[in-house]
Amino acid sequence: MTRTGRCLAVALALSVLPGLALAEISVQTDHQGHFRRLVVLTRGSGSSRVVWGQLRRGVPLERMLNPLGDNLGDLPPKIVFNPATGAPWVFWSMNIANQKRMGYSFWSGTGWTPPTPIVATPGPYYYDEVDPSVGFALGTPYLVWWRAEPTAKVYLSILVAGVWSRPVLLSDPLVDSRKPTITIDGTKATTKAIVTYQTPFGPSISTYDTASLFQAAASLMDTPIPPGQSDQPPSSDGKTGGGRSIPGNRQ
Repeated sequence: MTRTGRCLAVALALSVLPGLALAEISVQTDHQGHFRRLVVLTRGSGSSRVVWGQLRRGVPLERMLNPLGDNLGDLPPKIVFNPATGAPWVFWSMNIANQKRMGYSFWSGTGWTPPTPIVATPGPYYYDEVDPSVGFALGTPYLVWWRAEPTAKVYLSILVAGVWSRPVLLSDPLVDSRKPTITIDGTKATTKAIVTYQTPFGPSISTYDTASLFQAAASLMDTPIPPGQSDQPPSSDGKTGGGRSIPGNRQ
């Protein structure tokens, strides 16, 4: 680390918008140990930039997230807050055996959960998983990212009963698709997930019913599919190649 960078401390309130963070990510608590706020510290720029690491002395390690991430080669994190609990959740590309694999952690109330890959078994091809985006519906995270396959593809996974569902392919398998974002919109009765990603032909936008997405993801939990594989992508009429119906409208 060079002297060229200066520390910039940013205290993030519970209403903070999702965004990329650089350097130390830690939690401040009150005297009873309850979550007060998330602190993000940045230092440096260019090749000297710190993405993960401890920048303040005396911060208990259990309040810091992934302090060795720079040494491991992890990519910058995406920070979101679960509106149902107010707790911070963090998603990023973990460097595991020189492969970028999508991972996550959240503040449990007493500490960060262990950083864990979304896809437990990546399969035989080891394509990098990058650019996470997440939205919450009734406290449940809906995560999208893209995988750097020969034709890049966008995937969705949902946390079902504490376990991430098998990735569901959302993009056209024949069209290069990258940098997805997901937005959850609507009331409890009509909650929609709006997924946007970039293609060579311009942005692709699809709208899904979150309840239908959740049911489809939950049903995959009981369907044996070889590790690293995914369900078939939904077509423009909302039906997958395997016959599974996921109602969705593409623009």
